[in-house]
Amino acid sequence: MSFHHILLLLKREIRDQLRDRRMLFMMFVLPLLLYPVMGVTFFQAGQFTQQTPSRIIVFLPDNIREAGVGSLPPLFETDDDGNFADQLHHSLFTSPDKQRLLQLRFQTMKEKSESLAEAKQEIERKQYDAALVIPPMLFDDLRQKEAGVDSLQPPASSLRPPATAEASQPVIVYTTANEKSRIAQSRLRESLNRWNQLLGEANLKRHGLPSETASPLVVQSNDIAEKTEFHGASFWSNFLPVLLLIWALTGAFYPSIDLCAGEKERGTLETLLSSPASRVEIVLSKLLTVMTFSVLTSMLNILCVGATAYVLVAQLTGVGLPPRLALLWLALALIPSAALFSALCIALASYAKSSKEGQYYLTPLLLIVMPLVLLPMSPGQELNLGMSLVPVSGIVLELATLIEGDYARALQYLPVVLLVTLGCCVVAIRWAVDQFNSEGVLFRESEKFNLKKWLVRLLKTRLPRPTPQAALLCGFVILSLKYFANLAVHGSSVELNFVLNVLLAQLGIILLPVIFLTAMTSSSIRETLRLAPPKWRTIPLAFLLAVCWHPVTVMLERLVLQAYPVSPEIFAMLEQLRHQLDAIPIWLMFLLIAVLPGICEEIAFRGYILTGLDTPRHRLRAIVITSIFFGATHAFLQQSMMACLTGIVLAWLALRTGSIWPGVVFHITNNSIGVLLQKVTEENLNKYEWLRTWIGNPEPMNDLAKAATTQFQPGLLYGTPALVIAASLFVFLLVLLSVRTSRTDT
Repeated sequence: MSFHHILLLLKREIRDQLRDRRMLFMMFVLPLLLYPVMGVTFFQAGQFTQQTPSRIIVFLPDNIREAGVGSLPPLFETDDDGNFADQLHHSLFTSPDKQRLLQLRFQTMKEKSESLAEAKQEIERKQYDAALVIPPMLFDDLRQKEAGVDSLQPPASSLRPPATAEASQPVIVYTTANEKSRIAQSRLRESLNRWNQLLGEANLKRHGLPSETASPLVVQSNDIAEKTEFHGASFWSNFLPVLLLIWALTGAFYPSIDLCAGEKERGTLETLLSSPASRVEIVLSKLLTVMTFSVLTSMLNILCVGATAYVLVAQLTGVGLPPRLALLWLALALIPSAALFSALCIALASYAKSSKEGQYYLTPLLLIVMPLVLLPMSPGQELNLGMSLVPVSGIVLELATLIEGDYARALQYLPVVLLVTLGCCVVAIRWAVDQFNSEGVLFRESEKFNLKKWLVRLLKTRLPRPTPQAALLCGFVILSLKYFANLAVHGSSVELNFVLNVLLAQLGIILLPVIFLTAMTSSSIRETLRLAPPKWRTIPLAFLLAVCWHPVTVMLERLVLQAYPVSPEIFAMLEQLRHQLDAIPIWLMFLLIAVLPGICEEIAFRGYILTGLDTPRHRLRAIVITSIFFGATHAFLQQSMMACLTGIVLAWLALRTGSIWPGVVFHITNNSIGVLLQKVTEENLNKYEWLRTWIGNPEPMNDLAKAATTQFQPGLLYGTPALVIAASLFVFLLVLLSVRTSRTDT
C-alpha cells in the first residue's frame, strides 16, 4: 500500500467535491442561515400561539349553588358567570394573559346514569371537550363528614357500602381520542384536587388545627451545579451526542454517493480503477474524503444548532452554556464515528448503479442506526459494561457521561467503547474494500423486474447451491415469520400451548421456508442442505465437543447476565416457562427442546443459509452472518447472545466436516444436557456429594439473574474443576477436529 497514491487520490477527490457548488452550499452555507432563521421563526410563531379555553358541561342539582355556600368552601362562584371559585381558577386555570381556560355551562342534574349518557353524547358530537357530573349526594356526604369532624365521631357516610359511597362522587367524562378533551380533563381534575385540598384545610381549621398539619413537609431543592459550568448539562448531554451522530451519518452519506455512484454515472470509475493505485488505496482515499466532509459538516451544524438552541433554551428554562470541554469531547468522538459511518456509506454507495438508487439506501441505514442512537436516551439509561459493548449506543452514552462531568465512569468504560468502535470500523472498511474488489458490484447493470420472466429464469437456471441473496432472503423470511407468529399465537392450556409453539416455530417457521426455497432455487438438495454423511469419527468428537461446551456456555451466560440483567417482564416469562416444563414428560421435553430444534435449525442455518453464504474468500463472514440469524430467532436478548456464540461453533463444525450431521449431534447433545440439568435438585446434590463438586448452587448475582442462569434451572452453575476440565478438553477437541478433518472448499 502506497501512502503517496492515497495522498494523490485524496487531493483528487477533495478537489472534485469542492467544485460542486451546490453541495458546498448545502453542507456549509445553509446551516449558517437555516438555524438562525429557525430561531427567529420560533419566536415569531410564538406570538400567535395561545391557549384555547376548554368547554365544559356541568351536570348538577338545582340547589348546588346554595349547597356550596356556607361553611364549606365553594366550588362554583355565586354570580351568573358560571365559573369556578376565585381561589381555584386564579392559581390554576388563568393563562398568562388573564384568559379563563375553562368555559362552563350548567345543566340540571337527572339520574346519574342518564346524565352520564347525555355527557357522552355531547362529547361525541364535539359540542364540549369534557363533562363534570356531580351527584346530589355529594354535598350531603361532605356535611356529614364535617359534622363528624366537629363531634370527633365517624361520619355516617363512612359506614356506607363502597357502591353507595362511589355513587356520591363526582365523575369527569372525556375521551382520549381527542387531545383537547384530554387537556380539558387534566384542567378539570386539577380544579377538583384543589377544591379537595381546601375542604381538608377547612376541616382541620374547624377542629383547631393548622392547615399545615395535613402536609407538614416543605421540600426544598438545592442544585449544587447551579453555579458551576455543569448547570443544565443534562439537557446538553441528551441533545448534543444524538445530533452529532445523526449529522455524522448524513454528512457522510451524500459525498459517498457522489464519489461512488456518481463516478459510475460520469464514466470516470473505469479510469480510476485502471490507475496504478490498488483497490485498498482507492477505498482509503475515498474514506478519508468522506470523513473530512462528515467531520466538517457535523461540527458546523453542532455549532450552529448549539448556538441557536442556547438562545432559545436560555430564555425559556435558564439552561446555561454547555461545559467548556464539551466541544472537545464531541470532536474526539466524531473521528471514529465519522470513520464508521463513512465506511458503511461507501460500501452501500458502491453497490448503487446511480445516484438516485444510492439515495434509496439512506432509509434502511437510518432505520438501523437511529434506534442505536436513541436507545441510550431512554429514561434511567446509564453507561455500563453492557451498553458500552453496543456499537453507536456506547458512543452516545460515553459522550453524555463526559458532558455531565462524570469522568471516573467515562474513563472506566472508554477503552471498551473505543475497542468496539474501532472493531466496527475495521469490519466496515473491510466490507467497502470487498465491494470494490467485486466486479459484479462495481459494474452491475440496471434491470427491469418482470415477475414472470424472473420465475422462469429462476426455475430453469437453478444451481446446485443457493446464491448469497437467496440465503439472506431465507434468514429474513424466518425472522419475519417468527415475529408475526409471536404476535398471533395464543395457547389455551399450559402444555398444549408450549407444544404447539415449539411445533409451529420449528416446522412452520424454520423448516417450511427452507424446504420451499430449496425446491425453488437449488437443483441439489444434498449439496444445498449439506446432507452428505461425514467421516464416522466426527460424530463421537461432536458429541464430546458438546459435552465440554455446555459448562463453558453456562459460565459465559453468567457473565452475560451480569452485563445485561434480566428485566422483571422476562423474569415472569421464564418463571411461567419453567412451570410449563414441569408439567411436560421428560421424553417429550427431549423431543421438543433437543431433537426437533437440533434437526430443523441445523437444516436451516448450517444447511441452506450457511451453504448460500459460504465462499472460499468469505468463510468468516458466512459464519458470523449465519450465527446472527441463528441467535436472532431466540426469544430473549441474553439467550440470543449465547445462541450466537453456539452458532459460531456449529457453523465452524459444518464447514470443517462438510456435513450438518455432526452439528445435529452437537445441537441435540447440548440441549439435552440442559434438559437433564433441569431435573437436578438440591436433594440430588445432598445425596451424591461427588455431584456437588461438579455442579452446585452458588450465591446468585441477583434475584432476576438467579432465575435465568441456565434458562431453566435457577442458580445452577458448574464447579471450578468441571469448568477447567471442560474448557481444556474443548480446546483440545477443536484442535483434534482441525487436524483430523480437512476444510471443505467450494
